[in-house]
This record gives sequence, C-alpha cells and structure tokens, in this order.
Amino acid sequence: MVEPRDEILTMPGYTPGRSVEMVARELGLKDVIKLASNESLWGTSERVLAAASRSLLSLYQYPEVVPLPLVELLAERSGFSPAEILVGNGADELLRLVATVYVKPGQQVIYPTPSFAAYAYGASLMGAQGVAVSLQANGAMDLEAMADRIDSNTALVYLCSPNNPTGAIFRQQEWDRFLERVEGRALIVVDQAYREFVDDKDYARIEDAIQQGLAVAMVRTFSKLYGLAGARVGWAAAPAPVIDLMRRVREPFSLNAIGIAAATEALRDCEYFDHVRQETLALRRWLQIELTRRGLSVLESQANFLTFACPIDATDMARRLEQQGIIIRPTTSFGLPQHCRVSIAPKPMLERFVHGLDRILAEA
Repeated sequence: MVEPRDEILTMPGYTPGRSVEMVARELGLKDVIKLASNESLWGTSERVLAAASRSLLSLYQYPEVVPLPLVELLAERSGFSPAEILVGNGADELLRLVATVYVKPGQQVIYPTPSFAAYAYGASLMGAQGVAVSLQANGAMDLEAMADRIDSNTALVYLCSPNNPTGAIFRQQEWDRFLERVEGRALIVVDQAYREFVDDKDYARIEDAIQQGLAVAMVRTFSKLYGLAGARVGWAAAPAPVIDLMRRVREPFSLNAIGIAAATEALRDCEYFDHVRQETLALRRWLQIELTRRGLSVLESQANFLTFACPIDATDMARRLEQQGIIIRPTTSFGLPQHCRVSIAPKPMLERFVHGLDRILAEA
C-alpha cells in the first residue's frame, strides 16, 4: 500500500462546531439557534443577495482569476495598491498559502495558543516544527514571549488580533516593540478575521508596516461582518513580491463567481453593514454586563463573540443549552477547556441564550 507523508498521519484535522441540523435531528427539536460559529446572525444585505443572484446567470463561465473590481475596491478602501492584495477562498486558504510559499520541512512556525487551528495546520502541512506560545492571562498574545522564540530556523510567525477564541488584541506600542525585535527575521502574518468589530482606538495598525515594505502580511475575511461565511471569500495584503508568490501557488479558480459578486456588493452597501457593526458592538456590551451580573468571568473581547469561564464543565454546559435549542461553542478544541464562546447576535437570540443559561445556573 502507498504510504502517506508522516506529518499527514499526525495531523488531527479540523474540529467543527455543532450544526443546527445535527442538534435538531439528535434531540428532536424544531427551533434551534446557533451562536457557535461567529457568523453574522443578521445575515447579509438584500443588495448583496441580489448581486449574488445575478451572478447565477454566468455560472457556465469560469470566475475571474483576479477579480479586478473587487481588488480595486479593496485597494480604494484600505489604502493598499492592487498589487499588494490577493483575494482567496476564505481567510483559511490565504493562511495556508503563506505557509506553502515560505515554510520548508524542518523549519519553525510560531503561533499563539489557544488560538485558531489553521496556524498549527499550516505548520504540520509543510512538515515544519510548530512552536505554540501561551497567551497572557487576559487572553492576549504575549508578543515578547513570541519574539523570544524566533531563531535562525524560524520561517513564519502567525498572530491573531482579535484572537479567536478569546477576543483580545495587541495594541500599537506592543506591536512597534515586537517589530523592532523581529522584523526581517521571519514573515509575520496577522490574522484579522474580526478586525471590523474592533473599537479600541489603540489597536495596532498592521497596514503601516506592509506599506513600508516590511516582511508582514495581514489576512481578512468577508465571513463575519459581511455575512458571507458560506460564500468563502477572504483577502490578504502584503508587499507586492509576497502577494505575487502567493498568487503563483493559489488554485486559479479557488474563488467562485457568486462569492466575487457578493463580496463586491458588500463593500458598496456601507449603510447596512455599518448598522450591523453598531448593533454588534452595542449587544457585545449588553451581553458582557449580563454575564458579569451572573457572576461569570468574561474575557474582554474586541470581536463579535464573548468567551466566558463556565461554573460547570464546559462541554456539559454546551450540552444542556443544546437541549434547550441553543448551540454555543465549548473552547476545549482550542486548548481552553473550562470556557465557552458565544456569538453576538440580534437581541432576541441573546435573550434566549441568557434565559437558558439562567436555568442551568439555577440547577447548578
């Protein structure tokens, strides 16, 4: 029998959250809400849906390899040049492409833990040595500790700000100190999947480093604020030579025509998505107050979710909520076993979650 690569055999694979269909079928429920995957429960806009529908007329054609209207619109909004932008099949593809281009077998890839599984996956896929650096007590990355781990064998450093699943960020002063220590020693990739929900005025500006031509890349997504998780659209910004190499190894048609049309219109429909953002931030504050009032320890979040310490076993907490038709995410698979994560959603959904939580706390 043909044997696979050794590193593939040891890769754990992605652990998905529980779906509405799965829970409804298992428990015989008709009314289930999912607050586990940080999707936009407001949905995308009517304008976006109309643009996506119009794109169906050209499904017989291959999509654009470089969707210029979308790239040019991203460039206009972000301040990058089109040559510094690459659009791909969600942020996941782009995070993997960076590893494909820059990581050789046996080299070192540094990433935070607990955090998004794609970073360890990228290291393992390339046969690299993954170096996981623990977060600080507040759920933020310890940039000093990560800088300490960089050596001559380090190819890549993944950062996540806001971090998933804690929601914490790093600020400008921390970022400046980190860059002074590590710039040029490895490629720094900052995952900004939740960037649109940040309201901290001291949030680090990754854009400046890229525009200066430093060895820095950032990755963003249309899956969160823009409600396009099912369309799989993400984008990366980096110095033009980095983008050129990533484009060479990207599958030519990894981005579909529906996603291109939807993402382009989402950027144009500012009024709707500004409203969703403001609603999300207001309800994030509301839910944090409600959880704190119940004596729960909540991590400070700059994302569209909150993560809280569970007074009972986190998996059991999630199971009991599922019995009430409410899906949240225990963060055990991230490496945070005593916590659960809940997505910010329209208030009636959050009120249902809080009422369900109250029943469990009363029993406990």
